[in-house]
Amino acid sequence: MKKILSLKKHEYLLMVISFLIAVVLIIFSLKELKSFSIQSAETSLITVNKSSHEALKQWMQFRKNNIRKLGSNAFLVNKTEEILDLPQDSSALISSPITSELRAFFQPILDLNEDLGVFLISPNYISVFSMRDSNTGSFNLIAKESKSLLDKVLFEGETILVPPIKSDVALESKYTEDKWHTMFLLTPIYHQEKIIAAFAIRLDTQKDFSRILEMGRIGESGESYGFNSQGKIVTNSRFEEKLEGIKEFNLEHRLEDEVDSIMGSQENKFSPCKGYVLSEIEDDQGENIYEVCVWDDTLNMGVATRIDSKEALKGYLFMRKILILIIVGLFIMGFIMINIIVNARQNEENILKENKRELEYIVEERTKELKHNIKTKDKFFSILAHDLRSPFSGLLVLLDLLLKNPKSFSEEEKTNMLEEIFKSSEQLFKLLENLLSWSRSQTNEITLNPEKVSIHDLIEVNFSLQLQNANNKEIKLINEIDKSLNVFADRNTIDTVFRNLISNAIKFTNPGGKVKIKSSPNRKMVKVYVQDNGIGIPQENLEKLFKIEEKISTKGTNNEEGTGIGLALCKEFIELNGGKIYVDSKPEVGTVFIVELPNV
Repeated sequence: MKKILSLKKHEYLLMVISFLIAVVLIIFSLKELKSFSIQSAETSLITVNKSSHEALKQWMQFRKNNIRKLGSNAFLVNKTEEILDLPQDSSALISSPITSELRAFFQPILDLNEDLGVFLISPNYISVFSMRDSNTGSFNLIAKESKSLLDKVLFEGETILVPPIKSDVALESKYTEDKWHTMFLLTPIYHQEKIIAAFAIRLDTQKDFSRILEMGRIGESGESYGFNSQGKIVTNSRFEEKLEGIKEFNLEHRLEDEVDSIMGSQENKFSPCKGYVLSEIEDDQGENIYEVCVWDDTLNMGVATRIDSKEALKGYLFMRKILILIIVGLFIMGFIMINIIVNARQNEENILKENKRELEYIVEERTKELKHNIKTKDKFFSILAHDLRSPFSGLLVLLDLLLKNPKSFSEEEKTNMLEEIFKSSEQLFKLLENLLSWSRSQTNEITLNPEKVSIHDLIEVNFSLQLQNANNKEIKLINEIDKSLNVFADRNTIDTVFRNLISNAIKFTNPGGKVKIKSSPNRKMVKVYVQDNGIGIPQENLEKLFKIEEKISTKGTNNEEGTGIGLALCKEFIELNGGKIYVDSKPEVGTVFIVELPNV
C-alpha cells in the first residue's frame, strides 16, 4: 500500500484508465458469450424436445390404430356384450366360460406386444373382465385415478392414453424391477353404434414409452421427462436405475413469468408450459436448470427437456475463469510495474535503512557480548582478589607464627598448623588449576582428543584421590558403574568434570553419609548420576550453578571453601564433548548431578 501511495499523479491516472478499460472489455465479452451460450442451449433443448414429442406422438398413433382395430373385432364385441349380461360380481364373472375364452383370445396378443394386461370396463366403472382374477368384478383403477379420462372413452368415444399411475397390483416386466407403476391405452367398444364398454390395455411404462424419452438426452446432465396433468414426473431419470415413485415436476421453483396457472377444468389439468420457450428454474436439489416443455392434449401429458445450467454454460463459465485469471494477471503485472517504479526510487533509501539496521544489530550484539565479558571479567577478578587472597592470608599468618616462635608451640599444635597450611595450599592449587582450565576454554586453546573411556575406571581413579577426604568425614563412596560401559570423549576434560563433581558431593555431604555414582545408558548417550544425600541446594540457586558471573557462596558440612568456578568449568567441558549436564536437588535430602556423554 505504501508503494501505491508513492506513485505520481500521472501514474495513478494511467493505472486507473487501464483497469477500467480492461474491466469494461471483460464485462462486455462475458455478456455476449453468456447470451450466445443461452441461445445455443435453447436451440438444442427445443430440437431435442420436438424430436422426443414427435416420437411419442407417432408411437401413440401407432398404438391407437392397433387398439381401435382390436376394439372393433367381432369376437371381442360379441363376448363383451355377453359378459355385460352376467351379474357383475367377482365369482360370477371369474367362473364364466366367457372369461376363459377372452383370456385365451388376448394372451397371444399380449405376448406379441409385451403388454401387461387387458380390461373390459362397464359404463358403471366395473372391470367385467381382466387377465387377473383379483381385478375381475372390482371398481376399475382408472376410474379411481383418472375418472375424467375414462369418461371421455365411455361417453365421448375417444381413444386416449392414461399416463403412468400407481398400480393396484404388483406387475411383472422384463424391462424393470419396478412393480408398482402402470399406464393404459383405452378405446370404446361399440355395438349397434352404441358404446357398451371401454377396452383398456395395460402398457409397460419401461418399454417403448420411457425409452422414447430416454433418447432425449443431452450431454452429461440433460434429459427429457414426461409429466401428467397434476404436474408429476411420470418417466425415469437417467440417474436412477429404478423409478422410486411418481416425482413432483418441481413447479414450485419455476419462474413466475414462465408458469401458467392451474387450469380450473374438471381434470384440474396443470399447464406449466407456454410452448417452446426457454425457462430457467431451480430443481428439487436447488440446482439451476434450463428447460423447454410442451403440453399435448392428445397424449394427456407434457414433455419437458432440461439441462443443468452449469453444463449449458460450460463454455461461458470456462471463459469467465480465463478472463478472471487475466484480470488477476493484470493486477499482478500492475503491482510488479509499481514495484519496479517505486523500487527504483527507494533503492538507495532501502540500502541506507538496511545498513542502519545491520549496524544497530551489530552494536546490540556487541553490547550484549561486552556486558557478558565484563561480568565474566569481574567474576574472574573477584575470584583472584578474594578467593586467592583469603587462603594466602591464612597461610602467611600460620607460616609467620611458625617461623618467629617455633618453640612456643607444642608438637601437636605444630601438626595442626601444618595441616591447616596443607589444606590452604591444596585449596589454592585446585583454584588455580580450575582457573587455568577455564581460561583456556574461553580462549579456545583446549585441544580435545576423543577416545573410548571407561567410566568405571575413571570414577575409581577419582574415588582414590578423594578417599582421604571421604574417610575424614566417614562418607561411603559407591561406584555402581558397569565395568564394560564406555563413552566417547576427551579423557582429560571429563576427568576434571568428575573430579569436581565428586569433590563437591563429599564437601556437601554430612559425616556418615554416602556418595553414589550410577549410570543409565541408551543407544546414543550415557547418563552418569553423581548422587549424594547431603544438604541439598535451594531451588532459587539451581539455575545459577553453572554461570561463572553468578556468585553463590555455600560452605561445606565441615566449613570447606569452594573455588566458585568448578561447576561453570564442568559445563564448558561437558558441552565441548557433545554432552549435557543438569542438576536435581532438594534441601536436606540431597543432590544428583546428571552428566550425558556420547555412547561408543
